[in-house]
Amino acid sequence: MKNNMEILISEEKLQARIKEIASEIKNDYKNQEVVFLSVLKGAVFFTVDLMKNYDGDCLLDVVRVSSYEGENSTGEISLKIPIKKENIEGKNIIVVEDIIDTGRTLKYLVEYLKDFSPKSIKTCALLDKKARRVVEFDTDYTGFEIEDLFVIGYGLDYDEKYRNFPYVAYVKNN
Repeated sequence: MKNNMEILISEEKLQARIKEIASEIKNDYKNQEVVFLSVLKGAVFFTVDLMKNYDGDCLLDVVRVSSYEGENSTGEISLKIPIKKENIEGKNIIVVEDIIDTGRTLKYLVEYLKDFSPKSIKTCALLDKKARRVVEFDTDYTGFEIEDLFVIGYGLDYDEKYRNFPYVAYVKNN
């Protein structure tokens, strides 16, 4: 696969934008604690770097949902790791996702989280692929808007591989 890819967003650009997003969140939640709810597995790299650059009070929680097989969304969303009400109730939640494309997963999660009575819910996606949107949904914090490319690296995978690249690349001729 490495022979068939090209870097889309360098490590330097990623880290610079993540610092900006952390600052935006800090400005929105002055002196309030936030819970970064990382959507596993893809958003873990982004969440860690976001938290390292966030100088406010924060907690980390995780959720795992699945809607992909290979390169394609199945359209079916399933919760693989449940959320505990006590981790969400009355708290400022920021759902951190690696990529939003169809919008189904984030919309599903936000609706699901409302049942846990959080103080607030905002969403943060490293990448936004608006060309693939099938449900109306916009994130509160976005790293980069990208074209309809199949991307890997920095947490994004192809059948669980290539997450470890420190940059985002796209697969050519795809």
